[in-house]
Amino acid sequence: MEFKELQEKVLEWAASHDLLHEENADKQFAKFIEEAFEFKTEMEDVLSYTDPYVDEAVERMQLEMGDVFVTLIILCKQLGIEPQECLELAYDKIKNRKGETRNGVFIKAEDLHD
Repeated sequence: MEFKELQEKVLEWAASHDLLHEENADKQFAKFIEEAFEFKTEMEDVLSYTDPYVDEAVERMQLEMGDVFVTLIILCKQLGIEPQECLELAYDKIKNRKGETRNGVFIKAEDLHD
């Protein structure tokens, strides 16, 4: 399925479960944070190879990332913003950014302190 089609299915599911109310956005944000930490746990297992079943660990990590997407799609709908537009705005913000990567983290040029 295409991303847009999946997004619509997520929103149909959310509507059928009475989740698409702006007043619930703070609770949805908390759900997003919960899912992000669940993803972090699975990612750590994959990156550290503590799980003897690496393929299954990768699948669990993908599932948790999917849950993160679901929570963000619902949150965007509750707030009346389009996820694709958010991504476009963020890309426009970073596309010409200068800086460097240190210890795996990109640091904007204006934030570099040698």
